[in-house]
Amino acid sequence: MHDDWLSTGDVAAILGVSRQHVVDLCDRGELICTKVGAHRRIRRRDVARMTKPSVTREQEKSLWLHRALLGALMVDPRGVLQAAKDNIATWKTMHRPDGMTVRYLDQWQGVIEDGVHEVVEVLTGMDEQSSELRQNSPFAGVLPDEERRQVLRAFREHWEREHGPVGTAA
Repeated sequence: MHDDWLSTGDVAAILGVSRQHVVDLCDRGELICTKVGAHRRIRRRDVARMTKPSVTREQEKSLWLHRALLGALMVDPRGVLQAAKDNIATWKTMHRPDGMTVRYLDQWQGVIEDGVHEVVEVLTGMDEQSSELRQNSPFAGVLPDEERRQVLRAFREHWEREHGPVGTAA
């Protein structure tokens, strides 16, 4: 429990800024802190939120859907990867060979050939490349429709709790 709370000096080291800058962030309400006597203490998870790359609603929704694929992938890796390969083969015939879609499909093909571990890394990765690949995912049809709807409903509830209501449905 003690490790969950950080001093302003600890936070400054993590963020690569001065201790005074961390104090200023706290004073402006940009970083939530608790005062213990004259000292400020900041939860590690609040610091982590500041260091995480920000993602759009669509990127996070795609991340949730792809995380939901993990169960099917672990239960039937051969079947799930074959479905993705079949989608790639079909979709490549529908798009310009020199277009971005085929480029993403080629990248997915390489990831799939590298094995389940690499696929899992892309399905759950927070880096820009993984996010881009998820937006062009060959895993359509792997999740049953009802499960997909449940994931989208859970995501919408999560997003509204974290960010407030959205005008359009997920």
